[in-house]
Amino acid sequence: MKKIIFSLIFFLTLLYSNEVKCVIEYERIYCKYFIDRSDNENGKRVLFIWHSPSGKDDRERVFEVPPYYGSVYDYRYLPGRENGEWTVEVIDLDTNESVKTTIKIESFSEDFFEE
Repeated sequence: MKKIIFSLIFFLTLLYSNEVKCVIEYERIYCKYFIDRSDNENGKRVLFIWHSPSGKDDRERVFEVPPYYGSVYDYRYLPGRENGEWTVEVIDLDTNESVKTTIKIESFSEDFFEE
C-alpha cells in the first residue's frame, strides 16, 4: 500500500512540476517555460539562460510573469547559431528552483539573412 501511495505522489509531482520545452520552427528556436498557475498567485520573475556549445553565444534574460499566467517563452533566431547541443535553463528567481532542457542544432542556412 505504501508503494502505491508513493508512486501516486511521485506521478502527481511530475504532472504538476514546472518544465521547459523547446522547438525549432520558422527559423527560430522557441523555448517555453510552463508554470503551475496555482503557484503563480503573485507573479514570478524567471531567468532564461541559453548555454551554447562553445559558450561564445550564451545569453541571459529576466522575464516578469504576471499573476496566474501559465507560461512564458523566449526565442533565438536559428541562422547564426553554432551547431551542437544547446542547454536552456530556466530559474524561478522567487524560489531558486531550476529546470533544464537541451536542443540540438545540426545545420542551418544563412538564407534567412539574404535578400
